[in-house]
Parts: sequence; structure tokens; C-alpha cells
Amino acid sequence: MRIKTRFTIHLALGLILWMLGTGLLVVILIEGLLPLLDIHVSMDEEGLVVGWVFGISTLLCIVLFGWYFGGPIGFIMAWIHRLSQDNYKQPADLSKIYTRKGKLRMRFRLYQEVLEHLQSLGSILQANEVERTQIEEAKQEWIAGISHDLKTPLTYIKGYSALLLNDQYEWSKEEAISFIREMDDKGKHMEELIQDLSLVTQLNRADGALPLQKTNQDIVEFTKRVVADISNNPQACSYHLHFQADSPAIQVDFDSKFLQRILQNIMMNSILHNPEYTDIYVQIADIGEHAVVRIKDNGVGMPADMVEHLFQQYYRGTTTDSSSEGTGLGMAIVYKLVQAHEGTINVESEASQGTSFTIRLPKN
Repeated sequence: MRIKTRFTIHLALGLILWMLGTGLLVVILIEGLLPLLDIHVSMDEEGLVVGWVFGISTLLCIVLFGWYFGGPIGFIMAWIHRLSQDNYKQPADLSKIYTRKGKLRMRFRLYQEVLEHLQSLGSILQANEVERTQIEEAKQEWIAGISHDLKTPLTYIKGYSALLLNDQYEWSKEEAISFIREMDDKGKHMEELIQDLSLVTQLNRADGALPLQKTNQDIVEFTKRVVADISNNPQACSYHLHFQADSPAIQVDFDSKFLQRILQNIMMNSILHNPEYTDIYVQIADIGEHAVVRIKDNGVGMPADMVEHLFQQYYRGTTTDSSSEGTGLGMAIVYKLVQAHEGTINVESEASQGTSFTIRLPKN
């Protein structure tokens, strides 16, 4: 029953009871109580008695209506005020609006939906506040990690350049080339990190604008090429990559550059975070209006809390000191790029049981 209907019924019943009670009180007073007390009133005096009874009963009715209808409203307004002051805990006197059997008292039952929504809102706001605090803490750690990762390769570059510019030493050609290669490697790492930061900033824009250049392509052949490229990566030489498709060709609209980034990030994570000789399986299936790409491994897996926060942008910062692979933003970028393709991605993993990523992309 809606609040409006319930309020109308309660108000109508209250007015009916007030009129009946007033009339009954007048009859009892004039016909019963006054004669019993041997008090005789004239017709004019009867009108005065009726007026007094009516006035007193009206005042009592106003007080009663205010308590019955206004009391819960005051309680609700106080609760809303607490929520506006960032106090999301339930009111200390909340138990008073319930009976011993756990049911709302009659006058609070009138606003049952409002009270239920306030309880739900308070719980949601409290959970959001906890999550916001956790994200802010993770963000600070993430910023510290980003600063560290920018500073680390910069330190290498400055160190090697100082060695090359030092007139006190005569470096051989091989040594100089070795220094320059290290500087180039660290420079590429910094470039990748800055590109990732720029991409994340673009993906986080309020309008969600991302210049996707979709073309209709065979996702089976495309994924096969990406797997082949990664298998030729020196870091993947000790890993077993497997490819399987249930259809020789599946036509899907996607952006080649960004889909390659999605697949590379996931597969390289399987390589970088698992021991040698781990099996990595890439499977593609056609399920009607969607194409499904599943990337799974039999590696070390992840604990539940890592799985829960894997795609959260500020969950983990970068701590790579020497490797130029990875920027600590990979999974957040993967998640947002899949969303930009109007697809979905989920992950299943258990410690020591391997990890499985499932990507669903609409064909059109």
C-alpha cells in the first residue's frame, strides 16, 4: 500500500474517531454526568457546554494528530540531517520504533517505505565511504609507485649519462653501446608509463570519449597473430602457449590497436607473474551475437582479495625497478578498453589453481 493511500486512510479514521468521540462525550456529559451530579443546564447553557467540549476535544485531537503523524516525520528528518552531516550510522533510538516482535509501531508503519529506504541509503553511503577511503589510500600508494617508477629509470639514465660524460674515464665502444642501450631501455619504460597515464586519463574523462577505429575483422586470425608475436618474445621462451578456436573465422567489429593491447596485457601478465613452463591457453568461441576470448593458465593464481580489486585503477602501484615491462596500470586499462568496445570481462582465480580471463565482445 502506498504512503499516500495509507496516510489518507489513517487521517480519515482519525477524523471519524474524533467526531464520534466528541459526539459521544457531549451526550454522556449532558444526558448522564451532569444530571447525575444534580446539575441542570438550560438550552443556552447546553450550547456553551457543547462548545467547550468541542474546543477541548479539538485541542486534544491536534496534539494527538501531531504526535501520531508528526513524530515519525521528525524522526525521519533528524535521520536525514545526520546523513547530510556524513553520519551514516543508524540512529541510536532506532530500536524504539519497533515492537518487541520486531515490527514497526503503528504510527511509524505509516512511513514504512521511507524508513526502509533510509536504512538502505545509510548502509550504501557507509559502504561507499569505506570504499572511498580505501581508494584514496590506494591512490596515494599508486601515486607514490608511479613517482618511484618514473624516478628509477631516470636515475639510471642520469647515472649512465654521467659516466659517459666523465672525462676521467675512457670507455670502450662496447661499454658505451651497453650504457646507451640501458638508457634507451629505461627511456622506453618511461615513455610506456607516460602513454599509459595519458590513456587512463582519456578513458576517465566524463564524456568517456575514446577514438575507437573499429573495422570488421576475423578475430580468430587476429588473435592467432598476437599469440604468435608474444610466443616470439624472449620472456615467453620458457612458457607453453596454446591456441584453440571452435570456428575457423569469426567476424567482429573491433579496434585492432586497442584489442591487441587488451590481449597483450593479459597474456604478458600470465608470463610475468607465473613460473617457467606454465601453460597458457587462448581459446575463442562463437556464441551467437558475441565472440568469447578466454585466456587461462595453470600458474600460481591469485588470492580472493586481489581478484576482487584486480581491475580497480588505484589498487596497486608499480614497483618494477629494472624491468621495462608493465606499468602497474595494465588491468585497469584492459577493463576500460573492453568497456569501450561495449564488451565485458571477468576473472576467475584461486591460489595455486591458475587464472582465467573471459572477454565477451559483441560482433556488431
